[in-house]
Amino acid sequence: GFTPKITFEGEGMNENEALLRERRGLWPTGYAARWEPGRRDVFFLAGLDWLYLAESGLKSLPNPRINLIQGFNHTRRTARAHRYLAERAIRICVSDEVAGAISATGLTQGPILAIPNGIDFPAASSTSTARAVTIVGYKRPDLARALSRRLHEQGIAHPPTTKFHERCRFLDLLAESRVAVCLPLAVEGFYLPALEAMAAGCLVVTLDCIGNRGFCHHGKNCLIAEPDLESLWSAVKKALDMPDPECERVRRAARHTANEHSIHAERQRFQAILTDVDRLWRMDGVVASSA
Repeated sequence: GFTPKITFEGEGMNENEALLRERRGLWPTGYAARWEPGRRDVFFLAGLDWLYLAESGLKSLPNPRINLIQGFNHTRRTARAHRYLAERAIRICVSDEVAGAISATGLTQGPILAIPNGIDFPAASSTSTARAVTIVGYKRPDLARALSRRLHEQGIAHPPTTKFHERCRFLDLLAESRVAVCLPLAVEGFYLPALEAMAAGCLVVTLDCIGNRGFCHHGKNCLIAEPDLESLWSAVKKALDMPDPECERVRRAARHTANEHSIHAERQRFQAILTDVDRLWRMDGVVASSA
């Protein structure tokens, strides 16, 4: 029963016509040059969007606030977003790990909920062996290049390791690979590439980044290495040499994980929050996973 609308901080003040046309094209039915919220409207905020409420004179309105939190940055006292944890909101975190960290600050007012990220890439029933390895290394370029050199020494061909591809090309690379080496930052709120690689039917080798602990399980649906070349190479070699029965077991578990994280499931969990938004808005701070 809700209609989404999007508006921008400082809209119309110094915007050029080309940018305005682009925004209207991206959101043909939901773009609003200026939003005049009604009594039943809900604010959906992320990052520093709280500034918009203050600068637009909307902060004093009683409308419920839903605050999306996608990482751990808010927990750092030096981060600009940290100050907004004290604002009352229904907080949606992209993983249980992020929800736990936000709760541990003791600063929030209102419920803290976890909705794990979902993907709209259908799980594959099988994978091609046209390419042995693809390295998803744009977040860890030094480690990716070191692994690339080791693979070249062993005569194992693989595509460029640190380039950021358009999503359709990225998914094609995964679909053509037996093993996907997914290298997240040291700390991330979720880390979608590993989940996308599972959906593509790859054997996934990755690193712990805290936010992926809810869906990356070593030896069950992926292999998790330490963030150094020797540990990573050992895991890649184990994946490449894995016997077919074990390989199929891990890939089957990975496909099951990907199916559990569908965009449909994510949408249903969010819609359940919208349905219950008035009650949730009145609640005190409670961590509750909607996974």
